[in-house]
Amino acid sequence: MVNKDIARQFNLLASLMELHGENAFKTKAYSSAYLSIRKWDTPIEEMAAEDIDKIPGIGSSVISKIRELLSTGRIDALEKLKDKTPEGIQQLLSVKGLGPKKIRVIWDALKIETPAELLYACAENRLIKLPGFGLKTQQDLQQKITYFLDSQDRYLYGNIEEELGVILKKMQKAWPGYQIDWVGEFATKAPVISKLELLVAPLLPAEKLSGLAGVVITEEKPDEAFEIEYDERLKITIHTCPAHDFNNHWCLLTMNADLYEKLAEMDELSNGQDVEEVLTNAGFEGLPPELYDRDEIDSYPPAYWEDLVEESDIKGIIHNHSTYSDGMNTLEEMSVHVRDAGYQYFAICDHSRSAFYANGLSAEQVVEQMQEIDKLNVKLAPFKIFKGIESDILGDGSLDYEDDVLAMFDLVVASIHSNLRMDEAKAMSRLITAIENPYTRILGHPTGRLLLARQGYPINHRKVIDACVANGVAIELNANPLRLDIDYTWLDYCMEKEVLVSINPDAHSRAQVAYVRYGVLAARKGGLKLDSCLNALTLAEFEKWLGRK
Repeated sequence: MVNKDIARQFNLLASLMELHGENAFKTKAYSSAYLSIRKWDTPIEEMAAEDIDKIPGIGSSVISKIRELLSTGRIDALEKLKDKTPEGIQQLLSVKGLGPKKIRVIWDALKIETPAELLYACAENRLIKLPGFGLKTQQDLQQKITYFLDSQDRYLYGNIEEELGVILKKMQKAWPGYQIDWVGEFATKAPVISKLELLVAPLLPAEKLSGLAGVVITEEKPDEAFEIEYDERLKITIHTCPAHDFNNHWCLLTMNADLYEKLAEMDELSNGQDVEEVLTNAGFEGLPPELYDRDEIDSYPPAYWEDLVEESDIKGIIHNHSTYSDGMNTLEEMSVHVRDAGYQYFAICDHSRSAFYANGLSAEQVVEQMQEIDKLNVKLAPFKIFKGIESDILGDGSLDYEDDVLAMFDLVVASIHSNLRMDEAKAMSRLITAIENPYTRILGHPTGRLLLARQGYPINHRKVIDACVANGVAIELNANPLRLDIDYTWLDYCMEKEVLVSINPDAHSRAQVAYVRYGVLAARKGGLKLDSCLNALTLAEFEKWLGRK
């Protein structure tokens, strides 16, 4: 065990002790030991027992723990602290700029236990009113956590789409005359990407690659591929092939094996023929890249992928937040932004009163907001703002607010935000009760999941969807890249049962309205048709739907 490894153990021990509010004197001693051991030149593992005492800056308690670590491979006091600290909280200690005291505040106040949960909380402006935080701190943390998550070798499509576009342009500029494109999961717009892959043709010499700023080659593979680190963070596999074989390799690395084999049988890809042309010749005209990785795509009817919902089809933006609860922009700012973006309508759905963590609206604030909406609807006509609420589904499945308040809204999005650690029976009881409530119009983020952070509570998707059918309730596909909930794999069943799916950005700022893009991409991966998308309805059609129950 090298000195750096020993030092890290004491750094973690000190951090966890501070996190749990343990003896401040000992905490400081272990923190000092970390610095001393890290700087010590002689390998401690090779030192005589009596010489360890001579390391400056360490006392008897540290010495005994060093000896314990060297003899047993562990420090018992550290292991006990790790046992009572969630793994995600330990991960947060690795985020630069986020010390134990701040983590404790976040953990206690917001019940956050993972980096991705914290990222989501930043997006919803949950930190700005906590002691020791503020808008600038929140924005800084958001950047650092995004960086941290991207460093864990799994990536959210929405987090890296723009950056990978920049990298591609940089490489195209650096290597004129080469064909370069992303392949694999990124090419099919997978919500979570486990492997970043790039294809380059013709064959790429290693010196060209290593000469590109930000690139470090970590491995040269025998099959004409490189493993690289880009900007010390992104791990990318670069495949390279002869120029004539680019399209063939692109399909091989991107498509489902059955689809690729069907195309390869035609012997056109190896001749450099355009991929879309080959797809057309094979009977897959218009098949979008989002479906290239779909199992048994050749068994679907030829028109299956026609009329898939597109971003341009979205007529209204539903489920959004303003400064009335935890949004960054005022109701008017949000409304004007959505109108100017070309949409026909906008549904504000601030948090309900039980969402104290998000400044949930009191009944009096509900009335105040509705009065403002009435004025804005006159000012912004024919654009229309609908009076909505994201009502918490309480522990017994009831909705937040009494019926007379719920009756005032144009629509209610019912969502679970509290007591997420449930078994399936409890989760289903809450969800079904909420769905059966006559005021529920949309079921929000059905599983409560956060991608790369928490799986969400277990539910029986079929029974939830069936209940929505029976009660005229739409299901949300929450477009936040951290959620994308309902999962796209359940959209087939939604369409089979004729349940409308609402692609909602859950926007907490004007900028987040653009999240609808990621919801549409997920919807297309699930094969969602235009006529199954709630907010593809025109304003008149949407008003008609609101009046139907």
